[in-house]
Amino acid sequence: MRKIVSLAAVAALFVSILSGCAAQNGGMREHRGAAVGAGAGAVGGAVVGGLLGGKRGAVAGGLLGALAGGLVGNYHDQREKNLAETRRAYAEYTPAKGTRLKIERVKTTPASIAPGETVEIQLTYAVLTPSEDVMVPVRESREILFNGSKVGEASVDIEREGGTWRSVVPITLPENARPGNYRVVASVESRGGGKDIEEITFRVHK
Repeated sequence: MRKIVSLAAVAALFVSILSGCAAQNGGMREHRGAAVGAGAGAVGGAVVGGLLGGKRGAVAGGLLGALAGGLVGNYHDQREKNLAETRRAYAEYTPAKGTRLKIERVKTTPASIAPGETVEIQLTYAVLTPSEDVMVPVRESREILFNGSKVGEASVDIEREGGTWRSVVPITLPENARPGNYRVVASVESRGGGKDIEEITFRVHK
């Protein structure tokens, strides 16, 4: 299965380049790359080569504004249900409808954190396909907004089998993260499969 993961940087200070392998971690697959933070000065992207599911991919990440100086950690994913199990949960779906994507849950863990702590942005979604052998190119996106302005973004391009998938992007906040409510806009999109969007918030307290 080809997996290409890219965390799109909005403004990033290049920190490090690492190579690694996808690892099993409590059932979740860890796609090792680099944690890349945005700092004052340089504006641009950071690209890190890594081995993702046996294939080479690229990871880049960045935060700015209220989250400048934070870190984007390694991407994890796991298939929670196979295609047959997922179809049973969507009785209205038929193979004649082709490929369909549906977000089931967006979760931030924890929901309230202090500066310097880590929040995990979890995204669970269904990939409904006409048959088991269909591979679907999916773009996962996570945008973080604060007071109406974008302060972070992570997009992941990956090929999925039919089923229900959960993926996690951890973000470690800088020690000077501004307190308040942060809005996360999560989406999944595929050509021919449509797009689904859900939102959630997490709070940074003093």
